[in-house]
Amino acid sequence: MAKRKLELEEQVDRISSLHNEVLANILSFLPTKEAIATSVLSRRWVSLWTLTNSLHFPENCPTRNNFVQIVKSVLAQRKPSCMKRVSFSIHNNCYIPHLVSSIVCMASKQKVEEIDLSLYSLKVYLPCEIFACETLVVLKLVGRFYLNLPSHLHLPLLKILHLCISCIVEDKALMKLFYGCPVLEELYYEDVEFKCSSLFGICVPTLKRLHVRSFDEKIHINTPLLEYLVLEETKASNYEVENLNKLKEARIGIYFDHENKEVKQNISNLLNGIHKTRFLCLDMDSTEVLTYACLEFPTFNNLGYLQLYLKTFNSHFLVKLLLEKCPNLDVLEIIKVDDLCDNEIKWAEPTIVPSCLSSHLTTFIFRDYEGTDEEFELIRYILKSGKVLERTTIYFGSSWEPSEARDAVSELCSLPKASKDNRIMCFEVALMA
Repeated sequence: MAKRKLELEEQVDRISSLHNEVLANILSFLPTKEAIATSVLSRRWVSLWTLTNSLHFPENCPTRNNFVQIVKSVLAQRKPSCMKRVSFSIHNNCYIPHLVSSIVCMASKQKVEEIDLSLYSLKVYLPCEIFACETLVVLKLVGRFYLNLPSHLHLPLLKILHLCISCIVEDKALMKLFYGCPVLEELYYEDVEFKCSSLFGICVPTLKRLHVRSFDEKIHINTPLLEYLVLEETKASNYEVENLNKLKEARIGIYFDHENKEVKQNISNLLNGIHKTRFLCLDMDSTEVLTYACLEFPTFNNLGYLQLYLKTFNSHFLVKLLLEKCPNLDVLEIIKVDDLCDNEIKWAEPTIVPSCLSSHLTTFIFRDYEGTDEEFELIRYILKSGKVLERTTIYFGSSWEPSEARDAVSELCSLPKASKDNRIMCFEVALMA
Protein backbone atom coordinates (compact mmCIF):
# COMPACT_ATOMS: atom_id res chain seq x y z
CA MET A 1 0.00 0.00 0.00
CA ALA A 2 2.79 2.38 0.96
CA LYS A 3 4.64 1.51 -2.25
CA ARG A 4 1.55 2.27 -4.35
CA LYS A 5 1.11 5.62 -2.61
CA LEU A 6 4.75 6.49 -3.29
CA GLU A 7 4.33 5.67 -7.00
CA LEU A 8 1.26 7.90 -7.23
CA GLU A 9 3.13 10.77 -5.58
CA GLU A 10 5.98 10.40 -8.09
CA GLN A 11 3.49 10.72 -10.97
CA VAL A 12 2.05 14.01 -9.72
CA ASP A 13 2.82 16.95 -12.01
CA ARG A 14 4.06 19.37 -9.37
CA ILE A 15 5.12 22.01 -11.91
CA SER A 16 1.64 22.38 -13.41
CA SER A 17 0.24 22.89 -9.93
CA LEU A 18 2.11 26.17 -9.58
CA HIS A 19 0.32 29.48 -10.02
CA ASN A 20 0.21 31.04 -13.48
CA GLU A 21 2.40 33.94 -12.38
CA VAL A 22 5.14 31.56 -11.23
CA LEU A 23 5.03 29.50 -14.42
CA ALA A 24 5.05 32.64 -16.57
CA ASN A 25 8.12 33.86 -14.71
CA ILE A 26 9.88 30.54 -15.39
CA LEU A 27 8.99 30.73 -19.09
CA SER A 28 10.39 34.26 -19.22
CA PHE A 29 13.90 32.82 -18.95
CA LEU A 30 13.43 30.71 -22.10
CA PRO A 31 13.78 31.88 -25.70
CA THR A 32 10.35 32.99 -26.89
CA LYS A 33 10.19 30.16 -29.43
CA GLU A 34 10.73 27.53 -26.70
CA ALA A 35 8.25 29.23 -24.38
CA ILE A 36 5.59 29.04 -27.11
CA ALA A 37 6.44 25.35 -27.69
CA THR A 38 5.28 24.52 -24.14
CA SER A 39 1.70 25.23 -25.27
CA VAL A 40 1.48 21.65 -26.60
CA LEU A 41 2.11 20.08 -23.19
CA SER A 42 -1.52 20.21 -22.06
CA ARG A 43 -4.63 22.37 -22.04
CA ARG A 44 -3.29 24.11 -18.94
CA TRP A 45 -0.20 25.26 -20.83
CA VAL A 46 -1.86 26.48 -24.04
CA SER A 47 -1.76 30.18 -23.22
CA LEU A 48 0.74 30.36 -20.37
CA TRP A 49 3.47 31.74 -22.63
CA THR A 50 1.32 34.80 -23.38
CA LEU A 51 1.73 35.86 -19.74
CA THR A 52 5.52 36.12 -19.94
CA ASN A 53 7.08 39.53 -19.54
CA SER A 54 10.03 39.03 -21.89
CA LEU A 55 10.86 38.71 -25.58
CA HIS A 56 13.93 36.63 -26.36
CA PHE A 57 14.93 35.78 -29.94
CA PRO A 58 18.38 34.11 -30.10
CA GLU A 59 20.43 33.20 -33.19
CA ASN A 60 19.20 31.00 -36.06
CA CYS A 61 16.12 33.03 -36.73
CA PRO A 62 13.82 32.09 -39.64
CA THR A 63 13.65 33.94 -42.93
CA ARG A 64 12.98 37.67 -42.94
CA ASN A 65 9.26 37.52 -43.81
CA ASN A 66 8.58 34.67 -41.37
CA PHE A 67 10.46 36.47 -38.63
CA VAL A 68 8.40 39.62 -39.04
CA GLN A 69 5.16 37.64 -38.97
CA ILE A 70 6.27 35.65 -35.91
CA VAL A 71 7.19 38.78 -33.96
CA LYS A 72 3.94 40.54 -34.85
CA SER A 73 1.95 37.45 -33.87
CA VAL A 74 3.75 37.19 -30.53
CA LEU A 75 3.16 40.86 -29.78
CA ALA A 76 -0.53 40.54 -30.65
CA GLN A 77 -1.04 37.61 -28.27
CA ARG A 78 0.92 38.93 -25.30
CA LYS A 79 -1.28 39.82 -22.36
CA PRO A 80 0.80 41.67 -19.73
CA SER A 81 1.29 45.40 -20.13
CA CYS A 82 4.72 45.15 -18.49
CA MET A 83 7.76 43.94 -20.45
CA LYS A 84 10.82 43.40 -18.27
CA ARG A 85 13.30 42.01 -20.82
CA VAL A 86 13.88 42.37 -24.56
CA SER A 87 16.65 40.32 -26.15
CA PHE A 88 17.53 39.89 -29.84
CA SER A 89 20.66 38.03 -30.98
CA ILE A 90 20.48 37.92 -34.76
CA HIS A 91 23.51 37.75 -37.04
CA ASN A 92 21.84 38.05 -40.44
CA ASN A 93 19.39 40.38 -42.16
CA CYS A 94 16.18 38.56 -41.27
CA TYR A 95 15.02 41.41 -39.06
CA ILE A 96 13.72 44.83 -40.07
CA PRO A 97 15.41 47.74 -38.26
CA HIS A 98 12.23 49.76 -37.74
CA LEU A 99 10.54 46.67 -36.24
CA VAL A 100 13.27 46.38 -33.62
CA SER A 101 13.06 50.11 -32.96
CA SER A 102 9.28 49.83 -32.50
CA ILE A 103 9.66 46.96 -30.03
CA VAL A 104 12.31 48.87 -28.07
CA CYS A 105 10.06 51.93 -28.01
CA MET A 106 7.13 49.85 -26.78
CA ALA A 107 9.25 48.17 -24.11
CA SER A 108 10.56 51.52 -22.91
CA LYS A 109 6.97 52.55 -22.21
CA GLN A 110 6.22 49.26 -20.43
CA LYS A 111 8.72 49.52 -17.56
CA VAL A 112 11.41 47.42 -19.26
CA GLU A 113 14.38 46.51 -17.04
CA GLU A 114 16.78 44.90 -19.53
CA ILE A 115 17.42 45.48 -23.23
CA ASP A 116 20.00 43.25 -24.92
CA LEU A 117 20.40 43.74 -28.68
CA SER A 118 23.01 41.85 -30.68
CA LEU A 119 22.28 42.81 -34.28
CA TYR A 120 24.47 42.83 -37.38
CA SER A 121 24.27 43.63 -41.11
CA LEU A 122 21.83 46.54 -40.89
CA LYS A 123 21.91 49.88 -39.10
CA VAL A 124 19.37 50.48 -36.37
CA TYR A 125 18.18 53.85 -35.14
CA LEU A 126 17.28 53.57 -31.49
CA PRO A 127 14.28 55.62 -30.40
CA CYS A 128 14.91 58.44 -27.97
CA GLU A 129 12.38 56.88 -25.54
CA ILE A 130 14.97 54.32 -24.51
CA PHE A 131 17.17 57.07 -23.04
CA ALA A 132 14.41 58.37 -20.79
CA CYS A 133 13.33 55.00 -19.44
CA GLU A 134 13.25 55.29 -15.66
CA THR A 135 13.07 51.50 -15.08
CA LEU A 136 15.97 50.39 -17.31
CA VAL A 137 18.73 48.57 -15.37
CA VAL A 138 20.69 46.78 -18.14
CA LEU A 139 21.40 48.06 -21.66
CA LYS A 140 23.58 46.00 -24.01
CA LEU A 141 24.11 47.03 -27.64
CA VAL A 142 26.16 44.97 -30.11
CA GLY A 143 26.06 45.95 -33.76
CA ARG A 144 25.61 49.17 -35.74
CA PHE A 145 23.42 51.58 -33.86
CA TYR A 146 22.66 55.24 -34.19
CA LEU A 147 22.06 56.66 -30.74
CA ASN A 148 19.47 59.37 -31.08
CA LEU A 149 20.09 61.03 -27.73
CA PRO A 150 17.34 63.38 -26.58
CA SER A 151 18.02 66.75 -24.97
CA HIS A 152 16.73 65.36 -21.68
CA LEU A 153 18.62 62.12 -21.03
CA HIS A 154 17.90 60.39 -17.73
CA LEU A 155 18.42 56.71 -16.85
CA PRO A 156 18.18 56.78 -13.06
CA LEU A 157 18.39 52.99 -12.52
CA LEU A 158 20.85 51.96 -15.24
CA LYS A 159 23.68 49.93 -13.67
CA ILE A 160 25.07 47.92 -16.62
CA LEU A 161 25.94 49.45 -20.01
CA HIS A 162 27.59 47.51 -22.86
CA LEU A 163 28.49 49.27 -26.13
CA CYS A 164 30.22 46.93 -28.56
CA ILE A 165 31.43 46.72 -32.19
CA SER A 166 30.07 49.90 -33.82
CA CYS A 167 27.71 52.09 -31.90
CA ILE A 168 27.59 55.21 -34.02
CA VAL A 169 27.19 58.35 -31.96
CA GLU A 170 27.74 62.05 -32.40
CA ASP A 171 30.72 63.84 -30.94
CA LYS A 172 30.63 63.95 -27.11
CA ALA A 173 27.38 61.96 -27.09
CA LEU A 174 28.98 59.11 -25.14
CA MET A 175 30.03 61.47 -22.35
CA LYS A 176 26.50 62.87 -22.33
CA LEU A 177 25.18 59.34 -21.98
CA PHE A 178 27.42 58.70 -18.97
CA TYR A 179 26.25 61.87 -17.26
CA GLY A 180 22.67 60.68 -17.61
CA CYS A 181 23.42 57.45 -15.70
CA PRO A 182 23.84 58.50 -12.05
CA VAL A 183 24.16 54.93 -10.64
CA LEU A 184 26.16 53.24 -13.45
CA GLU A 185 28.31 50.41 -12.04
CA GLU A 186 29.50 48.41 -15.08
CA LEU A 187 30.66 49.67 -18.48
CA TYR A 188 31.83 47.52 -21.39
CA TYR A 189 33.09 49.70 -24.24
CA GLU A 190 34.43 48.10 -27.41
CA ASP A 191 35.34 49.61 -30.79
CA VAL A 192 32.93 52.47 -30.55
CA GLU A 193 33.08 54.77 -33.58
CA PHE A 194 32.76 58.50 -33.12
CA LYS A 195 32.05 60.97 -35.90
CA CYS A 196 34.34 63.71 -34.68
CA SER A 197 36.14 62.51 -31.56
CA SER A 198 39.41 60.77 -30.64
CA LEU A 199 38.90 60.85 -26.85
CA PHE A 200 37.54 58.19 -24.58
CA GLY A 201 36.78 59.80 -21.25
CA ILE A 202 35.02 58.11 -18.38
CA CYS A 203 34.49 60.10 -15.20
CA VAL A 204 31.69 58.23 -13.47
CA PRO A 205 31.89 58.35 -9.67
CA THR A 206 29.72 55.22 -9.20
CA LEU A 207 31.50 52.91 -11.68
CA LYS A 208 32.88 49.62 -10.27
CA ARG A 209 33.69 47.57 -13.41
CA LEU A 210 35.22 48.91 -16.63
CA HIS A 211 36.20 46.95 -19.75
CA VAL A 212 37.70 48.98 -22.61
CA ARG A 213 38.77 47.91 -26.09
CA SER A 214 39.54 51.13 -27.90
CA PHE A 215 41.80 52.77 -30.45
CA ASP A 216 41.02 56.32 -29.36
CA GLU A 217 44.09 58.54 -29.20
CA LYS A 218 43.48 59.60 -25.62
CA ILE A 219 42.05 57.64 -22.71
CA HIS A 220 41.05 59.42 -19.53
CA ILE A 221 39.77 57.38 -16.59
CA ASN A 222 38.67 59.00 -13.34
CA THR A 223 36.58 56.51 -11.34
CA PRO A 224 37.13 56.57 -7.56
CA LEU A 225 35.04 53.44 -6.84
CA LEU A 226 36.44 51.27 -9.65
CA GLU A 227 37.30 47.71 -8.55
CA TYR A 228 37.79 45.89 -11.87
CA LEU A 229 39.60 47.27 -14.93
CA VAL A 230 40.31 45.64 -18.29
CA LEU A 231 42.19 47.38 -21.09
CA GLU A 232 42.07 45.01 -24.07
CA GLU A 233 43.99 45.60 -27.30
CA THR A 234 44.07 49.28 -26.47
CA LYS A 235 46.32 51.73 -28.29
CA ALA A 236 46.48 55.31 -27.09
CA SER A 237 49.10 58.04 -27.33
CA ASN A 238 47.96 59.54 -24.05
CA TYR A 239 46.78 57.87 -20.85
CA GLU A 240 45.32 59.73 -17.90
CA VAL A 241 44.37 57.37 -15.10
CA GLU A 242 43.52 58.70 -11.66
CA ASN A 243 41.55 58.07 -8.48
CA LEU A 244 41.68 54.25 -8.67
CA ASN A 245 42.16 53.87 -4.94
CA LYS A 246 39.79 50.90 -4.58
CA LEU A 247 41.10 48.89 -7.54
CA LYS A 248 41.16 45.13 -6.86
CA GLU A 249 41.87 43.66 -10.30
CA ALA A 250 43.53 45.07 -13.41
CA ARG A 251 44.03 43.24 -16.72
CA ILE A 252 46.18 45.28 -19.06
CA GLY A 253 46.56 44.75 -22.81
CA ILE A 254 48.15 47.71 -24.57
CA TYR A 255 49.86 48.33 -27.90
CA PHE A 256 52.50 50.95 -28.53
CA ASP A 257 54.30 52.69 -31.35
CA HIS A 258 58.09 52.20 -31.29
CA GLU A 259 58.53 55.59 -32.95
CA ASN A 260 56.45 57.41 -30.34
CA LYS A 261 58.95 59.30 -28.17
CA GLU A 262 56.38 59.82 -25.42
CA VAL A 263 55.64 56.09 -24.97
CA LYS A 264 57.53 55.89 -21.66
CA GLN A 265 55.61 58.74 -20.11
CA ASN A 266 52.28 57.42 -21.33
CA ILE A 267 52.91 53.94 -19.91
CA SER A 268 54.16 55.43 -16.65
CA ASN A 269 50.90 57.36 -16.32
CA LEU A 270 48.93 54.15 -16.75
CA LEU A 271 51.01 52.08 -14.33
CA ASN A 272 51.03 54.78 -11.69
CA GLY A 273 47.27 54.99 -12.02
CA ILE A 274 46.75 51.28 -11.26
CA HIS A 275 49.53 50.75 -8.71
CA LYS A 276 47.08 50.08 -5.85
CA THR A 277 45.55 47.00 -7.45
CA ARG A 278 45.64 43.61 -5.69
CA PHE A 279 45.64 41.51 -8.89
CA LEU A 280 47.54 42.44 -12.04
CA CYS A 281 47.59 40.65 -15.39
CA LEU A 282 49.92 41.86 -18.14
CA ASP A 283 49.31 40.28 -21.54
CA MET A 284 51.98 39.53 -24.12
CA ASP A 285 51.82 42.94 -25.78
CA SER A 286 52.00 44.74 -22.45
CA THR A 287 55.10 42.85 -21.31
CA GLU A 288 56.75 43.69 -24.64
CA VAL A 289 55.86 47.34 -24.08
CA LEU A 290 57.49 47.28 -20.65
CA THR A 291 60.57 45.48 -21.92
CA TYR A 292 60.99 47.99 -24.72
CA ALA A 293 60.33 51.05 -22.59
CA CYS A 294 62.74 50.09 -19.77
CA LEU A 295 60.96 52.55 -17.52
CA GLU A 296 60.90 52.89 -13.78
CA PHE A 297 58.19 50.55 -12.55
CA PRO A 298 56.08 51.97 -9.69
CA THR A 299 55.84 50.10 -6.41
CA PHE A 300 52.76 47.87 -6.10
CA ASN A 301 52.49 47.54 -2.32
CA ASN A 302 48.99 45.98 -2.44
CA LEU A 303 49.72 43.48 -5.21
CA GLY A 304 49.20 39.88 -4.11
CA TYR A 305 48.78 38.13 -7.49
CA LEU A 306 50.86 38.85 -10.61
CA GLN A 307 50.04 37.12 -13.90
CA LEU A 308 52.48 37.54 -16.82
CA TYR A 309 52.29 36.47 -20.45
CA LEU A 310 55.89 36.21 -21.68
CA LYS A 311 57.77 35.49 -24.87
CA THR A 312 61.23 36.10 -23.48
CA PHE A 313 62.81 35.71 -20.07
CA ASN A 314 64.69 38.93 -19.57
CA SER A 315 66.06 38.86 -16.01
CA HIS A 316 66.12 42.67 -15.84
CA PHE A 317 62.46 42.84 -16.84
CA LEU A 318 61.18 39.90 -14.83
CA VAL A 319 63.05 40.44 -11.59
CA LYS A 320 64.47 43.93 -11.31
CA LEU A 321 61.60 45.66 -13.06
CA LEU A 322 58.72 43.69 -11.59
CA LEU A 323 59.40 41.49 -8.58
CA GLU A 324 61.45 44.14 -6.79
CA LYS A 325 58.46 46.46 -7.04
CA CYS A 326 55.97 43.94 -5.63
CA PRO A 327 57.16 43.50 -2.03
CA ASN A 328 54.01 41.71 -0.81
CA LEU A 329 53.46 39.36 -3.75
CA ASP A 330 51.91 36.02 -2.76
CA VAL A 331 51.28 34.41 -6.17
CA LEU A 332 53.36 34.60 -9.36
CA GLU A 333 51.87 33.04 -12.49
CA ILE A 334 53.83 32.96 -15.76
CA ILE A 335 52.16 31.97 -19.02
CA LYS A 336 54.65 31.16 -21.75
CA VAL A 337 53.59 32.41 -25.18
CA ASP A 338 54.95 30.69 -28.29
CA ASP A 339 57.24 32.93 -30.29
CA LEU A 340 58.23 31.92 -33.81
CA CYS A 341 61.09 34.41 -33.86
CA ASP A 342 64.45 33.78 -32.22
CA ASN A 343 64.77 35.70 -28.99
CA GLU A 344 67.84 37.89 -28.72
CA ILE A 345 67.40 38.22 -24.95
CA LYS A 346 68.08 35.06 -22.94
CA TRP A 347 67.52 34.32 -19.29
CA ALA A 348 70.41 35.28 -17.04
CA GLU A 349 70.22 34.65 -13.32
CA PRO A 350 70.05 37.93 -11.41
CA THR A 351 72.47 38.67 -8.61
CA ILE A 352 69.74 39.82 -6.22
CA VAL A 353 66.77 38.14 -4.60
CA PRO A 354 63.67 40.36 -4.44
CA SER A 355 62.12 40.64 -1.00
CA CYS A 356 58.84 39.07 -2.14
CA LEU A 357 60.67 35.84 -3.06
CA SER A 358 62.36 35.53 0.30
CA SER A 359 59.47 36.57 2.53
CA HIS A 360 56.05 36.49 0.81
CA LEU A 361 55.75 34.37 -2.33
CA THR A 362 53.88 31.17 -1.44
CA THR A 363 52.64 30.05 -4.87
CA PHE A 364 54.44 29.83 -8.21
CA ILE A 365 52.62 28.73 -11.39
CA PHE A 366 54.21 28.16 -14.79
CA ARG A 367 52.00 27.36 -17.80
CA ASP A 368 52.86 25.88 -21.21
CA TYR A 369 56.28 24.60 -20.18
CA GLU A 370 58.26 23.46 -23.24
CA GLY A 371 61.54 22.51 -21.61
CA THR A 372 63.81 25.22 -23.04
CA ASP A 373 66.98 26.12 -21.16
CA GLU A 374 65.61 29.59 -20.35
CA GLU A 375 62.41 28.15 -18.87
CA PHE A 376 64.30 25.57 -16.82
CA GLU A 377 66.75 28.11 -15.43
CA LEU A 378 63.99 30.54 -14.50
CA ILE A 379 62.14 27.81 -12.59
CA ARG A 380 65.39 26.75 -10.92
CA TYR A 381 65.97 30.33 -9.76
CA ILE A 382 62.45 30.71 -8.33
CA LEU A 383 62.68 27.39 -6.45
CA LYS A 384 66.06 28.07 -4.88
CA SER A 385 65.14 31.69 -4.00
CA GLY A 386 61.60 31.17 -2.73
CA LYS A 387 62.14 30.67 0.98
CA VAL A 388 58.45 30.55 1.89
CA LEU A 389 57.11 28.80 -1.22
CA GLU A 390 54.42 26.26 -0.43
CA ARG A 391 53.31 25.17 -3.89
CA THR A 392 54.86 25.13 -7.35
CA THR A 393 52.64 24.05 -10.23
CA ILE A 394 53.99 23.48 -13.73
CA TYR A 395 51.68 22.83 -16.68
CA PHE A 396 53.34 21.16 -19.67
CA GLY A 397 52.48 22.00 -23.25
CA SER A 398 50.36 19.46 -25.10
CA SER A 399 53.12 18.61 -27.63
CA TRP A 400 55.19 16.51 -25.19
CA GLU A 401 55.70 12.81 -25.72
CA PRO A 402 54.74 10.84 -22.57
CA SER A 403 58.22 9.41 -21.96
CA GLU A 404 59.95 12.78 -22.44
CA ALA A 405 57.40 14.47 -20.20
CA ARG A 406 58.08 11.96 -17.38
CA ASP A 407 61.79 12.58 -17.62
CA ALA A 408 61.21 16.34 -17.51
CA VAL A 409 58.97 15.98 -14.47
CA SER A 410 61.66 14.00 -12.65
CA GLU A 411 64.26 16.62 -13.51
CA LEU A 412 62.09 19.47 -12.27
CA CYS A 413 61.15 17.69 -9.04
CA SER A 414 64.80 17.06 -8.26
CA LEU A 415 65.74 20.76 -8.36
CA PRO A 416 66.98 22.22 -5.06
CA LYS A 417 64.37 24.11 -3.05
CA ALA A 418 64.86 26.86 -0.50
CA SER A 419 61.58 25.91 1.18
CA LYS A 420 61.10 22.43 2.57
CA ASP A 421 57.33 22.95 2.48
CA ASN A 422 57.32 23.59 -1.26
CA ARG A 423 55.29 20.95 -3.12
CA ILE A 424 56.05 20.63 -6.82
CA MET A 425 53.17 19.44 -9.02
CA CYS A 426 53.36 18.88 -12.76
CA PHE A 427 50.43 18.39 -15.10
CA GLU A 428 50.49 17.40 -18.75
CA VAL A 429 47.77 16.21 -21.11
CA ALA A 430 49.67 13.12 -22.28
CA LEU A 431 50.46 12.08 -18.71
CA MET A 432 46.82 12.19 -17.67
CA ALA A 433 45.54 10.31 -20.72
